Amino acid sequence: MTRTLPDSGRTDAQVSWLGKHPIAGSLVIATLTGVALQLTHMIDFQERVAAVVGWNVSVRFIDLGFRTVLGAVVVFGLLPWLFGYVRSRPWFGSYLRHLRLSRGLALRPALAASAASVGIMAILIVGLAARFDVLRGDLDFVLEDSRWFILILALVPGLWEELAFRGLMLSNLDRRYRPWIAILLSSLFFGLFHISNLLLRDFDQVIMEMMLAAAVSIGWGYAVVKTGSVLPAMVSHYCINVFIGLLLAPELSESAGAAIFGSLTIVYPILTVIAVWWIDRRHRSVPPPSEHSRGSRHAPS
Repeated sequence: MTRTLPDSGRTDAQVSWLGKHPIAGSLVIATLTGVALQLTHMIDFQERVAAVVGWNVSVRFIDLGFRTVLGAVVVFGLLPWLFGYVRSRPWFGSYLRHLRLSRGLALRPALAASAASVGIMAILIVGLAARFDVLRGDLDFVLEDSRWFILILALVPGLWEELAFRGLMLSNLDRRYRPWIAILLSSLFFGLFHISNLLLRDFDQVIMEMMLAAAVSIGWGYAVVKTGSVLPAMVSHYCINVFIGLLLAPELSESAGAAIFGSLTIVYPILTVIAVWWIDRRHRSVPPPSEHSRGSRHAPS
């Protein structure tokens, strides 16, 4: 399995203990990210704000802004400090490369992998939802209780969780372990990370969410390693939250829930890995344009 390792540009002396021990580092990443994104639920932030400004959609925007700032503080402030990136100068560019977020990456395979992942996901979710008559596409349902806000809210996990897990964590694990081991470990940590949803939902539902998160992120991790970009994981994470939140009925029958859960945990990661593997193979089989061909392309006829 080929891979693109981010070049941090750091010496061993500049790497912190957490950077040299990726399992311990992964625990720290998962814990701090969980606290940052779930803190508003821990302190009943929305209820406190609503008591001051009244309960309306502005409360959700204030909550979104607070969580966005906390995510930025953790991902771009606390974590690079804990992992020793700030010891080198300039550190921010090397940190972005480690997150697989810097410029200069091959954009075409990253976009193709994103499109393939989202396409497979949409076909499975929409197809099965229509088959079991649990597909919701009416405007009243979307507007009811401001469910449209999912389109905005999904940006928070799609951005910060992916930078933390498929960015920093996967890169750290990828330096120590074989690619597939790193992918599986980061997916396991991502699944365990969702235990924080116990603040919002029942235990049985959270267990299912943990299993689903771990399974789908295998495909995301593979796409990130193959393309060298965190973009496919961000796009896929955002879309799965939107699809599940807006396209599915709030209450699913047992058969519909089992079919959708099974397709996303088994079929989706397998098909995504196959699609990304094919995209990567096609990309590598196309030779870069030679100097002669580039020159002749612009030569006058």
